[in-house]
Amino acid sequence: MIIERVLESIVLTLSSLSFLTSLITLILIFIYVRPLITNVPIILTCNTYITLIGSSFMTFVVMAYGMYDNLHPFISFDDYYCEIRSYVNYVFICAFYYSCMFQATFRLCRVVFQKRKILQTRIVFTIAIIIQWLISIFYILVYLILNDFQYHPDISSCWLSFKNIRGLSIALIFVYGKPLIIMSLIYVCIVRFIRQTVHTQEIRQNANKRDLLVVKRIIILVFIAMAIGIPTLLILIIYIITNYLTPFAYHIQALSLTVGLVAASIAMGFITPQVRDIFKVNRQIHPVMAIEIALERKEITGNHT
Repeated sequence: MIIERVLESIVLTLSSLSFLTSLITLILIFIYVRPLITNVPIILTCNTYITLIGSSFMTFVVMAYGMYDNLHPFISFDDYYCEIRSYVNYVFICAFYYSCMFQATFRLCRVVFQKRKILQTRIVFTIAIIIQWLISIFYILVYLILNDFQYHPDISSCWLSFKNIRGLSIALIFVYGKPLIIMSLIYVCIVRFIRQTVHTQEIRQNANKRDLLVVKRIIILVFIAMAIGIPTLLILIIYIITNYLTPFAYHIQALSLTVGLVAASIAMGFITPQVRDIFKVNRQIHPVMAIEIALERKEITGNHT
């Protein structure tokens, strides 16, 4: 009982930290980054931070309900709203991974398909963001319809049950695996393209290498956030092999989720150059940073001419 309460307190603290970090960063972006509305990389970054804010907040809410239920055992939250809270949380988690995938896709379009300006426009990626949310909403909705979000008394909240091997396995593949595989393929495509175009202009080559570096950082970010799914996968494998489920299974899952959210909310700030510059103690822009921002603005201007 004591261990469970300690784990729940840690989850609440980490989810609060992730929420505040993401929210403050998003506000700073709105204040300091210009241009904003026409800047596709910034729009995609803001979209990712929104997913982190939503997931952190919902994780906090889910765990807060669980802790309140434990402190007041005569009150039960085993109802449909418990499933709705988990559904919304899983939607934000799914949207986070696909938002990272679309960030990598934008870099692919800018490097490999640089002559097709339509693929780099705000309209195209606004549609992509809408598609990302629709995928997350309707895919996770299937779990809600099938009543896969089950109430677990040991954590006093609803989660995808480890005993639901079908549902949990598909979720791990679709939510975590698919975006990561696509981003890895994008990285390989960009690497091959850069190696095959060694005779391009130096400024264009530098821009391509910068985008390659950004994609690499995004993949590293996703690997960090994959910590969200690794403990779940290990517990699931152990359960399949031994038919034993640790009493702390859902607490470990919640803890790994919040650790991944905190890591993602911090790491996101280092991916996009304009966002990274906000957090510099010395607000002077270094030459490399100036070139990166100038290239961003040049490409944005080019897309609207």
